[in-house]
Amino acid sequence: MGQVINVTGTVAGDTAIFEADRSFSGQDGGAYESIDETIEDPTFPAQLAARAFEADPAITRVFSGSNGVVIRRDGGWSDAELARLRRLIEEFFVFYRG
Repeated sequence: MGQVINVTGTVAGDTAIFEADRSFSGQDGGAYESIDETIEDPTFPAQLAARAFEADPAITRVFSGSNGVVIRRDGGWSDAELARLRRLIEEFFVFYRG
């Protein structure tokens, strides 16, 4: 159930900017600096941020608005880390595989 999202990514220093072919939120979006900030928030931006924080302890900030996700990570991004987070975003709406 759910579909894989097409995602592209660009890196600028410690920040990765991901663009998706579908929206995660309205124009307001959500910004989070820790997983604790996501706990009481049932929105898709908060759920996506929580998954990102769980996937990589070096992540220090996640902003998700409309179809963009901006993630700051201490120490910059390797190709493997960028690919791992891109895959996490791509599979965000996939609930199970047939």
